Amino acid sequence: MKLAVFGYPIEHSLSPQIHTAFAAQFGRRLEYQRILAAPEQFSQRLAEFVASGGVGANVTVPLKEQVLSFCTTLSERAEQAGAVNTLILREGRWLGDNTDGLGLVRDLLRLGVKLAGARILIIGAGGAVRGVLGPLLAAQAQVIHVVNRTVARAQQLADEFAGVTAGDYDSALQDEPWDLIIHASAASLYGELPPLSEKILHGAPFCYDMVYGAQPTVFLQWAQQSGCKVADGLGMLVEQAALSYQAWTGEQPQTELVLNELRRQLETG
Repeated sequence: MKLAVFGYPIEHSLSPQIHTAFAAQFGRRLEYQRILAAPEQFSQRLAEFVASGGVGANVTVPLKEQVLSFCTTLSERAEQAGAVNTLILREGRWLGDNTDGLGLVRDLLRLGVKLAGARILIIGAGGAVRGVLGPLLAAQAQVIHVVNRTVARAQQLADEFAGVTAGDYDSALQDEPWDLIIHASAASLYGELPPLSEKILHGAPFCYDMVYGAQPTVFLQWAQQSGCKVADGLGMLVEQAALSYQAWTGEQPQTELVLNELRRQLETG
């Protein structure tokens, strides 16, 4: 089985390692490669991949929205997200799916976070947030409030997803405590913290950052100092990959062992 991940850049991707580990659980052999493709190169690179025997692929930034136009069929999740991260070749045509949101939900449940009836604050309003709102709503969260520096972007999401509210950073200050805070802004990539009040941490909500690394992000360190339980996005990466793998093979891999090995490698360098 020939698979790949397309992106620009792509050399950092852990996907080949993750999917090779999944395949080993079933004694399956697969070839999974990284393919560097700028947006203007994607069409040619995808055609070359299919010609070489490729049958499925992951897609990462900045291609997730562009890929929509290459798909004959979209899953409901991909339609909701307005983006595709998984391509499945069926009878010569591409089915597009998006496993990011359900990957996040599965990781949160694995971590013991109760989502049904939860009050959830999301910081950031980019494509990553659009991809997770549907699955979080399906998990029966009571409140989902999105805050962003540019309020109009957050409000656009609230307009598209019934049950989601939006506002500026100050609107995160509410009388009733949050159960879960998800940080999805770009600030963590630059080692920065959005201008948030520590008061949003009253009640010690579980704090989750979609970014992952060898050390906790600035946001997670900030939350830990107030006694909050925290987790980064490495588990989301593995869980969304498992859903892609299952779509390609029909096999449901065990994620815990793969996640633990990736964590060990990150921490030991």
